[in-house]
Amino acid sequence: MKKNFLIISLFSLSIISCTKKDLQPVDAYSSSTFFTSQSAAFSSLSACYALTNLGGQFEGGNNYFLDDITDNAYCGFTNQMSFFIALGTVTPSLTGKYADFYRTYFPYTGIASDNLFLANIDKVQMDENLKAQWKAEVRFLRAFDYARRYMFWGGVPLVTTPLNFGDELKIPRASGDSIVAFCLNELTDAINVLPNTIDASDAARATKGAALLLKARLELFCAGLKANGMADGVTEQATADPAAAAKYYAAASADAQTIINMGQYGLSNDYEGLFWEKNQGTPERQKEVIFEVAYSYPNYGSDLSALYTLKEGGWNSESPTQDVVDEYETTNGKSIKNDPSYNADNPYVNRDPRLSYSVIYPGMWWNDRYFNSISPAGGGEYYNSSNGNRSKTGYSLRKYCAPLADIMHDPGSDYQGLNFIVMRYPEVLLTRAEALIELNQNLGEAANLINQVRQRPGVNMPPISVSDQATMRTELRHERRVELAFEGLRWFDMKRWKIAELKMNGSVYGVRPGNVDPNTGALTFTGPNITVGDQRVFNANRDYYFPIPQADIDLGKPLLKQNLNW
Repeated sequence: MKKNFLIISLFSLSIISCTKKDLQPVDAYSSSTFFTSQSAAFSSLSACYALTNLGGQFEGGNNYFLDDITDNAYCGFTNQMSFFIALGTVTPSLTGKYADFYRTYFPYTGIASDNLFLANIDKVQMDENLKAQWKAEVRFLRAFDYARRYMFWGGVPLVTTPLNFGDELKIPRASGDSIVAFCLNELTDAINVLPNTIDASDAARATKGAALLLKARLELFCAGLKANGMADGVTEQATADPAAAAKYYAAASADAQTIINMGQYGLSNDYEGLFWEKNQGTPERQKEVIFEVAYSYPNYGSDLSALYTLKEGGWNSESPTQDVVDEYETTNGKSIKNDPSYNADNPYVNRDPRLSYSVIYPGMWWNDRYFNSISPAGGGEYYNSSNGNRSKTGYSLRKYCAPLADIMHDPGSDYQGLNFIVMRYPEVLLTRAEALIELNQNLGEAANLINQVRQRPGVNMPPISVSDQATMRTELRHERRVELAFEGLRWFDMKRWKIAELKMNGSVYGVRPGNVDPNTGALTFTGPNITVGDQRVFNANRDYYFPIPQADIDLGKPLLKQNLNW
């Protein structure tokens, strides 16, 4: 597979730096190489961004592939780690797989670069305000990296100064609470320094809004773990702590409100267009995007081939499930189970528009055809064809995958210039709404925040009504799932809500077999929903915490301890 790249622009230097993700860590070079001038220090800053693995497309952080280990999506490829994670058969020793979250996110390469940058940047003669901003950016990146480690593994070794590469494995794991405290302190300091905006054409640099949202995201996550009594069991024990949960919910609510009060962000009127390259840099899109990984075609392109439909040259590595399709309400604002007008034989009409913006389903007009994955007439796209790159569920991803007419570059190329959105404004609104609901405070305000997301132009779903806490919680969780589907956040939500054992054990279902009229797209079904692959298995006593890669455990013995039951 090809490597991806992070593009960082800095107008004050009038340069564009294209930083390869296979750069060596900065600590592979002497400080005299990287900290002799402002431009050399900027190269080090660029490396810090790239080596953080902020997200991005295939092998560029794997963010959206996290949905493959949730109820949102299915991966049927045995050369990808997510296939084994969902079946409960993965081991800490399993290697050689794509979308390997364990080995993508556990290495300390980015943190080593961050630490070296912070230890040496004061040697550089440059504008002190700009230097302070760069320091704050790197502290944001280091907090992002540590927060993600905490969310996956719990407590991990906490390293804040330069070490010889690999020495971090000789340091015991700090407690999860210690990692959280460190991240929140780093982000608080960064928020006080970072500017509101660096580049109006993209959001690929850390800003005040990005740091506030990362802080709120971590606080919301911690609140859920404290409320549900979850911990790694190695660095700290699992005990419910309602008081600590309330503290974190209150902090998340306050940080989200601070972002709202900035008045800088808003909701785009074009939900689908948020994920199309041709709209990048437009005010309508950028007002919603708080932080993104930027790409540049052709040399530093984003590889979308893993997502596209078969006929377009893709291989459907993230196939939406029937479960997520059923989550989208009818246009009456009701679940399909509770709306008498819903017709199971014409299931995709009169549905939340975000379904058709996110999922390609049978009978949808797609490029030059009515998409047919439910009968042999669909050729290789038929869910039961012999083509290994077909969607095994019969659904394909539309989010990120623009129609060919809207692609900016050669449709035959794996690479495009689509940025990957790491954070956007609806998460802010839904974070504050969730915190208020869990605190059982201002439920009217919480409903209003949810309705802002539901009722944006182009979506226009009916508003929810203020109700009791339990009902509002259900509404909020529904809205997060459909609004942020396939953006790599569902796994974290399932963990902090402690619902994975309810959602990730059992069969995966896909489309109903039948026929698609090639002239009209009309559907005729001939059977029930297909069952896809083997049954999924989720062990609640093990699988909420990723295993530390066995190779690292072996190098770090006896100080580096494995998570429970791995």
